[in-house]
Amino acid sequence: MRDLKRSALRFFGPFCAAIGALTLAGCVDTAVEIGHPRPEQLAQRQRPTARPGVSPHGAPVALISLEGAPEDALARFRPAFARATESRDIAASEEPAAAYRLRGYLTAYASAEGATRFAYVFDIFDRNGRRARRLTDEVAVTGAGDPWTLLDDRALAAVAARGADELAAFLSDTPEAIAAAAGAESGVTIAAATRGEPTSAPTAAKPLGFAEIK
Repeated sequence: MRDLKRSALRFFGPFCAAIGALTLAGCVDTAVEIGHPRPEQLAQRQRPTARPGVSPHGAPVALISLEGAPEDALARFRPAFARATESRDIAASEEPAAAYRLRGYLTAYASAEGATRFAYVFDIFDRNGRRARRLTDEVAVTGAGDPWTLLDDRALAAVAARGADELAAFLSDTPEAIAAAAGAESGVTIAAATRGEPTSAPTAAKPLGFAEIK
């Protein structure tokens, strides 16, 4: 358990320092705007499409942060999301070997029709600190009052599953995952499949560590 916590902290610390330096240089896109997704935004967005035959495992992710919800809700969401991502063959890697970095934001609000909605926003950044994709969706539950008191295990699992589904779909269609799949089948190298881009030494991928990040 201590090793897992140390690994999770390694996901978090170095990249936050790097983000701070890059932000001062004006090189990083905004991570997460505070607030919930508007209905028109959800209707207009395009869901990522998984590439057939390609596992997301070939594009490891460094988990940077998860914010927005009360700490007790975050503490319940982390292990649920970790299980959901692991079951979809998503893997994490330490900085700077990770192909992508993930920052998450959870929110809850009362909708006009009287339901309570739980939404997530996941921003995915590439190695250069540029946002590669924003993933967002929500689930609705019945009930009124403090929205976070309505986040039962079923709703929480639904949010985690939707986020993991979209993350896996995005990662499976990245050059890194495609290259890894091609290399496994025919010996094609990552450098060749990504048009000559330099590649770092391979590292052992691990299950995502949101369950350990505090």
